[in-house]
Amino acid sequence: METVRQLKKIIEKNGPDRSDYGMLDSLLHNLTDQDFVAIQQSDLLKNADLLKDDKSIMGHIFTKPYGYAGDFHIIDRIYTRNLNNNYVKWDQYSLENSAAQAVRNRKSYFQKLMHKKVKNWTSDKSIELLNVASGPARDLKELYDQLYNKSIINTTCVEMDAKAIVYAQNLNKAHLNHINFIQKNIFRYNDTTKYDVIWSAGLFDYFNDKCFVKVLNKMKTWLTHQGEIIIGNFNQDHNPSRKYMELFGDWFLVHRTKEEMIQLAEKAGFDRKNITVKSEAENVNLFLHIKQG
Repeated sequence: METVRQLKKIIEKNGPDRSDYGMLDSLLHNLTDQDFVAIQQSDLLKNADLLKDDKSIMGHIFTKPYGYAGDFHIIDRIYTRNLNNNYVKWDQYSLENSAAQAVRNRKSYFQKLMHKKVKNWTSDKSIELLNVASGPARDLKELYDQLYNKSIINTTCVEMDAKAIVYAQNLNKAHLNHINFIQKNIFRYNDTTKYDVIWSAGLFDYFNDKCFVKVLNKMKTWLTHQGEIIIGNFNQDHNPSRKYMELFGDWFLVHRTKEEMIQLAEKAGFDRKNITVKSEAENVNLFLHIKQG
């Protein structure tokens, strides 16, 4: 099979040169389901050094040292463009593809959103922010670094991975008087606090539709009257990196269309007139915005 031959050639030279990017993108994008399964079941990827070593970007994603794909460590490597010298070509390709750029864009998306909230804030009270599945929390670190009045935002982070919390606390050690980390599965988490902003960028595309609606229902009870929920989800209609993520990283997400996200919000009891869907510049990450009223 020509596809296997070309992939084998790239693997044998320890990754694509920049001149190979277009060819590799096209090769992966055009994989048939049959070819995808054939490559999965072959020895081609099983014998690839980069997928045996969690020091490479895709090797980390594939081997899942923390038990799940998209963990705090790999997300922060994507944020900081941290590549390994033994896998420079593969890591460069991994960090420059559309999905990686979209992950970096969602950090900027969050920060711009919060700066706008701060600019328009008129209350004497702090903005109450709930960050669900906060991961490395580099988005928060950079946000607080930029704020003149750091007390204007009070943040609660709910994160299931204890190691992610330790990492995030260390990264945010200068701001811990404004950030509270809680280790909890969101399905078991209950709260009496009312939040002005509820943000979750990298969680809901691991949920099936039933779980998606269930968590949105919970969030609805935590929202202030003028509050807003923002949920990130990978775009069913546009993710050029999808087959690379799935084939090389064994990283499968539930991709959704804009309309599917709107319909799920409606099932959770929100009025369609209060629901919008936006995207970051790559149009790979969609953002469901829901206002209470």
